[in-house]
Amino acid sequence: MIIGIAYHSPLDVVALFPTTVKYSMNPDDEVDVLISSNVERHYKAKIQIVFTSARNLFKENLSILDHGAWGKVIVLTNEHMDEILRKKNISVVPDWVNFKTRG
Repeated sequence: MIIGIAYHSPLDVVALFPTTVKYSMNPDDEVDVLISSNVERHYKAKIQIVFTSARNLFKENLSILDHGAWGKVIVLTNEHMDEILRKKNISVVPDWVNFKTRG
């Protein structure tokens, strides 16, 4: 699954991940989240988050997590990440995508 973030930096978003979420910028790493600036067609992560302009994300037809109605920028918080992901019409969302600690 590939999703986009257009208005926040990777550092902003990575700070919201619990310490149990593994992430990488290498598409060959088997991690929870692949962080990239372009869409990687082949990757081993469970989810890919692409950080680029809204224009590029629209061209790729990707859901943009931090983009609301009428172009409003949604402030991402740890509490709202779960709600934002459920609000989007993303098919086949893995259970772990709510970024909660497994236990």
